[in-house]
Amino acid sequence: MLAAATPSASPAVSGLNFGPSGHCPTYGAGHLEICSGEVPSFDGTQLDVDLTRPFHVRGAHRHPLIVMLHGFANDKHEWESVNDAGDGADTWHWNSHWFARHGFYVLNYTARGFRTDPASAYEPSTPAGSSASLPNGTIHLKSREFELRDTQWLAAFAAHTFPGIDPNRVAVTGGSYGGGESWLQATQPLWDFPNQRSGGALPVLHLQLSVPKYGWTDLSYSLGPNGHPGPSGGILDSAQQAPDKPDATPCFAMPAACNPVGTVKLSYVGGFYALGTRDGIFESSTTTTPSDEGPINLNAWTARSAGVGDPYDVAGLEDPLVVEQRRGLTEFRSSYYQDDAWAAEALGRKVAIFSIQGWTDDLFPAVESFRQYRYLKQLDPNWPVAVALADVGHSRAQNKLATWHRLNARAFRFLSAQIGGSHDQTTGISSEPTTCTSGAGSPVVSAPTPQGLARGMLTVAFAHGDTLTSAGGTDDPDGLATDPVLGTVEDDARGSGSCRESSAAIWPGRYTAVSQPLTGVATYIGLGTVAVPYTLLAGTTATLHARLWDVAPSGKALFVDRGTYRIDTPTYDATSGSLELPLFGDHWSFKPGHRLRLDLAQVDEPFLRHSNVVSMIQFGAPTLRLPIREPVALALSGQ
Repeated sequence: MLAAATPSASPAVSGLNFGPSGHCPTYGAGHLEICSGEVPSFDGTQLDVDLTRPFHVRGAHRHPLIVMLHGFANDKHEWESVNDAGDGADTWHWNSHWFARHGFYVLNYTARGFRTDPASAYEPSTPAGSSASLPNGTIHLKSREFELRDTQWLAAFAAHTFPGIDPNRVAVTGGSYGGGESWLQATQPLWDFPNQRSGGALPVLHLQLSVPKYGWTDLSYSLGPNGHPGPSGGILDSAQQAPDKPDATPCFAMPAACNPVGTVKLSYVGGFYALGTRDGIFESSTTTTPSDEGPINLNAWTARSAGVGDPYDVAGLEDPLVVEQRRGLTEFRSSYYQDDAWAAEALGRKVAIFSIQGWTDDLFPAVESFRQYRYLKQLDPNWPVAVALADVGHSRAQNKLATWHRLNARAFRFLSAQIGGSHDQTTGISSEPTTCTSGAGSPVVSAPTPQGLARGMLTVAFAHGDTLTSAGGTDDPDGLATDPVLGTVEDDARGSGSCRESSAAIWPGRYTAVSQPLTGVATYIGLGTVAVPYTLLAGTTATLHARLWDVAPSGKALFVDRGTYRIDTPTYDATSGSLELPLFGDHWSFKPGHRLRLDLAQVDEPFLRHSNVVSMIQFGAPTLRLPIREPVALALSGQ
C-alpha cells in the first residue's frame, strides 16, 4: 500500500512505499500493475488514489500521463478495467488498461468528498478507500480552488515519485462531473500550483490536451436554464447560439446586467443531491482551507434553488444566497467564465480539446460545447478544439455501442496526435444523427462551425395562440414520458432502438399544434427556436416550456427536442413582447408525410421545477424555426 505523508496545511512531499518487493500489486491477467493508497492533497485531505503503470516500462524511457476523472457519485474505479473492452461502450478502448497498454501512466482517484465502492466485474479490485472526511474532505462541486488543485497535486506527486512520467506529456479526460473538470483544467496549460505550494519539491507539469465527455461549460445554465440570450451579445447564465464572449460585468456584482436565475432541472438536481448525500459529504461551510471563493454551503444552495424555488429576486435584487450560488457556479466552476485564463492561453501554447457531447442529453446538452467552441475559435481560429456530437451522454441518450466505439477511436487518434505537444490545428464539429433503430446513426456530417452543420431552414408558422396558467398541464403523462431520470421505456435503451413516445396527443392546460405533412425529408440539425409573442396577464415571473415531436402518419409521436424560457419582470423581461425560446437541439430526420408537433406549457413535470408564482400567459401564434441539413428554405403552416 502507498504510504501517505502526514496531513498538514501544506503537506510534506514523501516517496511512495510499495512494500519489500518494490513493486505494486498486479490485477487481471497480470498485466496491470496498480499502486493504490490514501494520498494527502495540497491541504492535507486524504484522497483515494490508483496509479496504473504502463506495460513494458524500459530503462530511462519516459511515458505520458493521463488523468481519468469520474462522474458524480462514482469513484476511481469508473474508468478502470482489466481489459481493453471495459463496459463495451463509453469505456471501450478508453480505460486504464487501454492507456497502460499504449504506454501511459494512468491516474484514477476518487474525488474529494466521495467514498469508493468495491470494483465491478471488469474493473481491477483495488482497495476501496475514501476521499470523504471532515472538515475539508467534502464535495466542492468541481471548484477551481479545490478539485482542480487536487488533480494537479496528485499528478505532480505521481511524477515526483515515478521518474518515468514525462512532465511535458499530460492529458486529462472525464465524463459528466469529470467532463466539467476536464473543460476547466483546459484553462490551465501550465500546472505549476503544486510546485509553488510544495516550495519547489514537486515538478511543473504541462497539460497538452483535454477530452471532456458529456460535461458542462456553464454549470449554472445547465442545471437551471433560463432561455435568455446574453445581454449585449454575452451569455452569463444564458442561452444558446449567440454568445461572443463572457460578459464583462459579473452577475454577482451587477445582477441587472445579466439574466434571471433559470428553472431548475429538478429530477436531475434532486437525484444528484440524493446520490451525493448517500455516497459522500457535501461542503457545508466546514472547510478550513482558505480560498478566493470563501465559505460555501451546497446543502443551502440546493435548498434555496430546488426546495424554496422562485422568486429569486425582487426587481433584480437577489438575496445573498442566490448571489453566492450564481457566482460559485459560474466564476468558480465553469470553463466559460475563465475569460482571463483563456485570453492568456491564446497568446502561447493552447491546450488541445476534443469534446464529446450528446444531442439527447437533457442535463448537459449541445450548447455546453458550442458556446465554448465559438469562444475559443474567436480567440484563435486555429485553436485545436473539436466537438463530436451523437446520441450519447446522460439518460435519455441511448449510448449505442457502435457509436461509442467510433467516438472513442476518434478521440484516441486526436489524443495521439496532440500528446507530444499541443499545436494549432484546423478543427470542426461532427455529428451523428439520432435514430430509433439499433446500430449507430449514419451518415456522420461535419462543418467548421456549429451553425455550419445546417444548410437550410424549416419554418413552421402555427395558426393560433392560447392562454396558459401556472396550474395548467399538471399530471401530463408526456411530462413523465420525457423525463430523463424518472421516465421509462419498455426496452433496454442501450442499442435497442427505444425512443420516448407520446401517450397524450392533447392534454388540458397544454398548448398543442401540429404542422401540415412534410413533402420531403427535413433533417433537423442544430439548435432550434420557438418565437412566441406574449403578454403576461398575471404574476411577475412565469415559465414557458416547449416539447417537439415527430408524428408519423399512423399517429405515433416520438420525442425529438425540448426547451424552456423563464420570464422574470421587470428587470429581465417586459410584461409583453416576443420571446425566443431556445431548444436544446438534436440531429433528427423528419420523413415525408410526417408532421411536427409543438407543445407549450407552463408545467413540465417532473423534469423542471414548478414555479411558486401564480401566473397567466397569453400568447399569439408561435413560429418554430429548425436549422436543417438540406440546402433549402421550407415553410409549413400549422393547425
